[in-house]
Amino acid sequence: MKKNKLLAWILALLVCISLAGCGGAQTTEGVNTFRIGTTTSIDTLNPLSSYMQVGFEVFLLIYDPLVRYDENFESVGSLAESWTSSEDGLTWTFNLREGVIWHDGEPLTSDDVKFTYDLMMENGLGYMYSSYLTGISAIECPDEKTVVIKTEEPKANMLMNTTPILPQHIWSEIDTEELELYTNASPVGTGPFKFDSSSEGVIKLVKNDAYFGTVPAMDECVFVSYSNTDTMAQALSLGEIDGAFNIGYAQKKQLDADENVTLISGEIPGFTQIGVNVWTDPASKGNPLLKDKAIRQAIDCAIDKQKMIDMVYGGEGSVGTTLLNPGQFYHYEPTAEELRSYNIEKANARLDQAGYMDTDGDGIREASNGSKLEFSLITIADNSDEIKAGQLIVSDCEKIGIGIKNETMDDGALYDKIISGDFDLFIWGWGGDIDPSVILELLTTGQIGANNEPHFSNAEYDALFLEQATMMDEKERQAAVFEMQRIAYDEAPYIILLYDNNLQAIRSDRWTGFKQIPAETGLFFLNINFDNYINIKPIVE
Repeated sequence: MKKNKLLAWILALLVCISLAGCGGAQTTEGVNTFRIGTTTSIDTLNPLSSYMQVGFEVFLLIYDPLVRYDENFESVGSLAESWTSSEDGLTWTFNLREGVIWHDGEPLTSDDVKFTYDLMMENGLGYMYSSYLTGISAIECPDEKTVVIKTEEPKANMLMNTTPILPQHIWSEIDTEELELYTNASPVGTGPFKFDSSSEGVIKLVKNDAYFGTVPAMDECVFVSYSNTDTMAQALSLGEIDGAFNIGYAQKKQLDADENVTLISGEIPGFTQIGVNVWTDPASKGNPLLKDKAIRQAIDCAIDKQKMIDMVYGGEGSVGTTLLNPGQFYHYEPTAEELRSYNIEKANARLDQAGYMDTDGDGIREASNGSKLEFSLITIADNSDEIKAGQLIVSDCEKIGIGIKNETMDDGALYDKIISGDFDLFIWGWGGDIDPSVILELLTTGQIGANNEPHFSNAEYDALFLEQATMMDEKERQAAVFEMQRIAYDEAPYIILLYDNNLQAIRSDRWTGFKQIPAETGLFFLNINFDNYINIKPIVE
């Protein structure tokens, strides 16, 4: 899912003030409302076409999957109360809970599960969840409370599948050709929160009193989008909102000093990266020189990532290399020979060896045909951190004879350029999951557009992706995943800049019951877990 590089809804401060009322954890009507600020926006309320971080978070509260993660990231039952697997690992039987109802009062049945999975698989939709469904060959519903999922090969991530189950009685009424663009303006799920309204950068959810699990302590959960992190931090300090995520690093000192605020910096699966247009199709509008991995590798060597982390991100993060985060079981650490650490001399040598020279003395290298090594780097206009990072990249690349021209635009315009292949380089980011397939799938052939942004294609990588998904032995799967990361690192369609931490905060003078998930290193929000949304409760004065 896309993380902290998204189109910010323009929200006037007056809207925030009207939401906040007189302050405190309660509205004037005595309803406990928890307001969460973010500078990221939800692209759509349609889980079939959303790929944004905030969308994943909202869907986590409105919809339920068969299984979900607990605070230790162990798989626990959600809509499924229990399950079994055949000895050969090819048949999984899920037993649904009794008495689960949709927010509109209709009963949940096994047909809803089959319908959801079939809908996504048959139509190639559900960008954020597609890797969970890979390998499913058939779904059967012997009765209203039993779902039997069959696979042609063992499915390693079956119990990592957090795909939200959709109501068949609503979605079956939508024409196939309209599914992707369907707005889903009033989502209906089975989750702990019901959708209430959405307008001008505000999404309001209300607790589901009929929820089969623990009913939320808060009455309302409101996501409020801001145009920049300065405004959001000010709103948190003033009490106009009660929590926030994706807080800017420039606001860390201010919020750290606020005795009413608990601020954390937690590890978040995913990364910030440069995406490189490596599309070999004639339709590509990117600079063809970037198809040479020698140039991509040289750019990687030339970027002082630690300086960028210190200067732009306040030291909150670690230097990026491969697709999966350090500390994860599946993270591949490049060998000393493979590693492209910051080294201007090495970057220059790589370009020299590849035959790119500055023959006219203007400071920019040329290819043998005279084409200049000049590229455009797109950053999101409302993301000040990435704009600053882009400026550092310009300076770094000048030292190796590569010219970079920075360009800014909103993320919607960038997304359109990515799909059409009309770009050279861009900075954006991805959020990951416990299942390595979620990130690994990004670079598989056929995921053009919302997922495979660089338009990368490698047959060995694709074959390994399919193989690792069937490996039930963790060490065997780890070896395959390691090799995939090694290939991607060598080819460099993504230049991983950093594994960034996420700054998050809660007004601890008003609310209690929250914790970092996982403990000590984790987050309040954006942690693939909804416990804090359930357990946060107002402090009664």
